[in-house]
Formats: sequence, structure tokens, C-alpha cells
Amino acid sequence: MSPEGLFKEDAERLARQIEDENPMVDILEIKVDPEQGGYVIVAYDRGADEEFVVDRYESWTERASTVGPRAHPQLVVRVKEKRGRKTAVVHGEWEEVQPDDWPEEICDAVEGRELPGESLLDIEPTASDSDVVEPGHGAPGDYGFDGTFLVHLSSEGARVWRQILRLANFTLEDQSGLQSEWRTLGFDISPEPLAPFVEPGADEWGEADVLEEVRDRLLDISEQGYGAILVDGQTNAMAYAWVLAGRMGLKVITSWTRDARTSKGGFSGLGYSELIHYRDVETSL
Repeated sequence: MSPEGLFKEDAERLARQIEDENPMVDILEIKVDPEQGGYVIVAYDRGADEEFVVDRYESWTERASTVGPRAHPQLVVRVKEKRGRKTAVVHGEWEEVQPDDWPEEICDAVEGRELPGESLLDIEPTASDSDVVEPGHGAPGDYGFDGTFLVHLSSEGARVWRQILRLANFTLEDQSGLQSEWRTLGFDISPEPLAPFVEPGADEWGEADVLEEVRDRLLDISEQGYGAILVDGQTNAMAYAWVLAGRMGLKVITSWTRDARTSKGGFSGLGYSELIHYRDVETSL
């Protein structure tokens, strides 16, 4: 095998990374290509409607920089068929939101009989051949997604869901005591700290070492099906994590605690912000 050829394990890892970075890409097969001196990945880009081959890591990054990964990954929809009936399944865990908790923009859209955001069929045209969509068991043309909420609007009324994202704790602080609060915010957090402890000025931690460690940990997180990472601080590790997570299709979240007290009582609660994708920062210049 040539030095540039992919070993099977490398090809499988890269295939998972490709799917994470661009949900519009389907991996067709991983096979040995003697001419390339190793394994290659055969994939199909539904957005560009073309099949392509990845024979090394650089060939994927070159394509990604040209075609461009989605700055904000949309819904991932898989069509399943059983006994002649097709169901479009919206990937992930979805929690139904009760009408009293609908945000104002969703209430306005429902009242005006309009789908919020983009139509599900605009996001995933292949769903048009399906009989029903899950969640909700509704018709494909009756769904809209605004980036946060999935809405089913039909003659019988409206239903709203919020996706529960798996959130990896890429900080040094345990989040066990905040799991229920994160769940309320729409996240299923893994409480144990997953960020590396990097001692400033330590000889064993050069910048290339920090980057490599962060990359390896984020690859593991991505492969485990997380949709976002929680970061804190202003260290070099967090800066690298912001860029790398964006390349892998992971959202980057920061948290804050609000504490308001008056003479009659007090309130404290957890809040969060989603960092702007690094590509959007680049285009702002």
C-alpha cells in the first residue's frame, strides 16, 4: 500500500466524518482500489446530484472547500419502506412542545396558516414520495422547520416539536447537577468533562499538540452521535474546538447563569448561546 493510501480503519473514520459534515452526502461503499494503493470511499452528493470518490483525506477537504459544508446543518431525513408503505423519518430525538410554550413567531405562523421557516420538502425533496412523516404521522407537505422547531400544520390543527440535541461537555467542569436544566433547554448533556487539561506554558503542550488532542477528542465525540459541544473559557483549546467542531458539523454552545434577586424573592436559571459558525465569521470581513 502506498504511503498516501487509506487503510480500512482510516477510510471508515473519514466516511463517518463526511456524513457528519454534510448530511446531503450518502456513503455508498468503502472498497479497495489497487490503483490508489488503499481503500477508497464511494459517495453520492444528493445536493449536487453526483457520485464521487474520496481516496485520501485531502481529496475530501478540497471538495468540501469547493462545494462547502453547511454552516448550519439542516434536518436529516431518511425514507424507510415497510410492506409497500414509505415513511420519512426525521433523524434525532424530538420532544413535543405544548401550545402554551410555543414561541411567538410559531404562534403567529400557525395563526396565519403558514409553515414557519422552510418546508420539509424544500429541505429534503426525497420525502415527497413518502406516505407519512415521523414524528407526527402527517403528510410530507404539511411540515416546516425554522432551524429550531419542527411544525406540522394541517386542517386538524398544529403540532410543534423541538429537537433534543446530544450535547458533549467539552469543558473541565462536571455538569451532573444541571442535567435537568439542560434538558429543559433542549439538550441531552453528557455531564462528564471531555476537554483536555492544558497547563499554560507546559513544555509538553506545544500548539500543534493541543490542536491534535482537541481534534482527536472531537472526532470521538462526532462518531458517538453528538450534535453539539459545550465550551467555556478563552483558551487555545477552545479556539481550536470552535473551528474543528464547525468542520465536523457540530454546534458550539456556551452557557451562562442568570441570577436576579429582589426584596420579594429571587430567580436563577441556566441560559445558553450558540456561537456563530466560523464560515459566517469569515464572510463578515
